[in-house]
Amino acid sequence: MSVIQLARGRARVACALVAVAAIGCSPTIQVAGPPPGGTAQPPAPQKTKPPAPGGPQGTRPEPPAPAAVEPFVKTRDSDEWVSQTLKLQRRYERVLVVGAPAPATVRVAALDLNARGALNARDAAAEPQELPVARAFATIQEAADAARGGDLIAVLPGAYAGFSLGDKPSAGQERYLHVKALGGPGEVVIDRACAADPSWMIYLKAAHHVVIEGFNIAGSSAPGAPRAGTPRAGIMVDGAFGETGRLAHHIAIVGNFSHHHHTWGLHSTDSHTVLLQDNLFALSAREHGAYASDGSDNYVVRRNVFFGNNAGGFQANLDPETSLEEVMKHPSFRGYPPMEPTRAWAAGLMKMATDRFGEHGFPDGRGVNFIIEQNVMNGNGRIGGGAINLAGLSDSLIQNNLVYGNFAHGIAQWDNANPFDKAYVEPGPRSPEQVSGPDALPLWGCRNNLIRNNTVIMNTSGRAALQCGNGSWGCRLRNNILVNDAASSIEVLSTGIYRFDAGHNVVTQVSYGGMPDGLKRLAAALPETRAITGITRARLAAEVVRAGEEPWVVLEGSWWKLNPNRPDFRPKRSSKMLIGQGDAREVPTRDLLGNKRGGADLGALSPGPS
Repeated sequence: MSVIQLARGRARVACALVAVAAIGCSPTIQVAGPPPGGTAQPPAPQKTKPPAPGGPQGTRPEPPAPAAVEPFVKTRDSDEWVSQTLKLQRRYERVLVVGAPAPATVRVAALDLNARGALNARDAAAEPQELPVARAFATIQEAADAARGGDLIAVLPGAYAGFSLGDKPSAGQERYLHVKALGGPGEVVIDRACAADPSWMIYLKAAHHVVIEGFNIAGSSAPGAPRAGTPRAGIMVDGAFGETGRLAHHIAIVGNFSHHHHTWGLHSTDSHTVLLQDNLFALSAREHGAYASDGSDNYVVRRNVFFGNNAGGFQANLDPETSLEEVMKHPSFRGYPPMEPTRAWAAGLMKMATDRFGEHGFPDGRGVNFIIEQNVMNGNGRIGGGAINLAGLSDSLIQNNLVYGNFAHGIAQWDNANPFDKAYVEPGPRSPEQVSGPDALPLWGCRNNLIRNNTVIMNTSGRAALQCGNGSWGCRLRNNILVNDAASSIEVLSTGIYRFDAGHNVVTQVSYGGMPDGLKRLAAALPETRAITGITRARLAAEVVRAGEEPWVVLEGSWWKLNPNRPDFRPKRSSKMLIGQGDAREVPTRDLLGNKRGGADLGALSPGPS
């Protein structure tokens, strides 16, 4: 057994914050008036679209418009989101087995996504079914090619090449294609790229209604030392919108160990309605543990561990520039002017795309309706990038996360420095009169997020435990522990102060990025309001069961387990600082560990022993 130790040094990371971006505005974006200190950009000229092909010299015709995206389930209860959004079948149509020797039957329990427990404990809680094997295959790819919606691909212990899945028209609600590792944890290893694209091990291209469960997805790089010629990511979820006109959707990534990859443990683009649950994303060599990008919406990210990644732990960078570049690849937009770094150009394209594909039906550079909860972020960010790094994420809930022992921001919100908002950020507003409303602020920032009952503990100069950066307005903070010995607990910039609303938090100190005092009138409640201030790590340690910097997980053989020496940040029952000091209107029903809360306590964890 080897415990991966974190470096004790806290040298300042010189790299800029790793990118992340998007917006949470209405589907039809209005061109705003002049930015503070700038002039309005003229509307982009509209060009006539070329006629549809009619002869041998014509270009390919436009595909028919896809069906509209179904309304997202809007709730603060992730179990409700799962039960209403991802409707799995109780019985499989067929069982396809991969590996040898192939058994005549397999014993598998129906998957309950709302069950809690370690891998295979979920199976033990349900009644297993003895299922006949319909066909056997030597590779996962052969089984994936033959599979239909409603099938189970059961993979026997062994080492395998990766696989790709595309659009299976037979897949749908109660007809998911479930790819499941059998045997004990870590006994099914994917250690090579898929044949379709050497960049990825598991590649879900325009796929939908898919479950990937229980795999050891093993890269061969180390943090800071990516190995040349290896796959970029363990899992790639990609709508490939410019080519397909579609988004990947209704995908569950459950109970996997994705580690030591060249760039990311998981990457997703052009997607919506995705569950990341009970995974360990660890030790990415170049960037993040998991990275949702390019206008992805409607995610639940819960009960994962993000450990030791070179940059961010979980990054949601919805990236308007890259998103709109992808939109422009689609034949529907042949006649639209080439990209210009103006809000008018972006707004015109967004309206045109919304008219054709519907709200959330294309990569729009914004992400909405995320629930990010009950995750642990530890040992990430040596080159920069927040442990929870958000750009362009709006109307979302971030709660019950434990963030400690990282090297950059704790929870970061900003706009990815996109070119369309530049005139609204530089120099930004200098007086309340310049902010008449949202149209005077950046479009692609993090808007209207509720951030509650998180525990963020750090000692990093030049970074913040919680940042509201460019365009990140309307943020609500409740019941958080935000401690940073070396710099700010909370940092709010001039384009993030609008409707900022904080209360009942534990903080060290607050920074306003040099904004004029007059701008603070735009806040609903400043961070010092009803806050416990001046709290250091040493002072907090006296209020919790056992503070510390030990890693959260231990890597053991081909799998992992919780480190028995990990810290215990539950409040002591004697703590007058943390117990009962929260806003009772904003307390989640359960805590980080799934325990039911008994009162309005602060932080991610319910009280422990005295």
